[in-house]
Amino acid sequence: MEDERVKNVAKWVLNYTRGENEVPHTRSYEIYSKLLFRIAAADGKLAPSEREWIIGQRAALGASDELLEMLETYEPSDDDWGALLEFQRSFIESVKHFLIYDAFQAASADSELHEDERKAISQLGKELGIEESTIEKIAQLHRDEEEIKKRRIALLAPHKNNKRTPSVTEEEF
Repeated sequence: MEDERVKNVAKWVLNYTRGENEVPHTRSYEIYSKLLFRIAAADGKLAPSEREWIIGQRAALGASDELLEMLETYEPSDDDWGALLEFQRSFIESVKHFLIYDAFQAASADSELHEDERKAISQLGKELGIEESTIEKIAQLHRDEEEIKKRRIALLAPHKNNKRTPSVTEEEF
């Protein structure tokens, strides 16, 4: 029953956020997750909030308990990202734009997108055949959505005192 509930939640999240209806295989999720770790750690450190974001997102998308446990202690220097890309190339190709988008989110989870993280995202995009202009559009989408999130929380939950969510008045909408 629990597994079915998790699968249903993951399918809903995947459909709502990505237009997908199937939860990828665990090995595909593992490779994707490790690539996100590599990007988030490109500034020389993996912040706890970056790890938490990646694990939380993977959990919301239906990753197995075993994978989530492995990610708790995973250190990004463990794998070469070229090898990671080649191992699940067809899967990564099918989700490459989402991978770039999620990389922006993961690397920004510590409230800062470091220059080295941004360079790593561009390098990954280039290796996946994504033009820099498209990567910049994805970056802008990420920034826009972060701003909308702040506005949504400020309007719908004004009682929240969230340091990442500045107060927004109705006139600012």
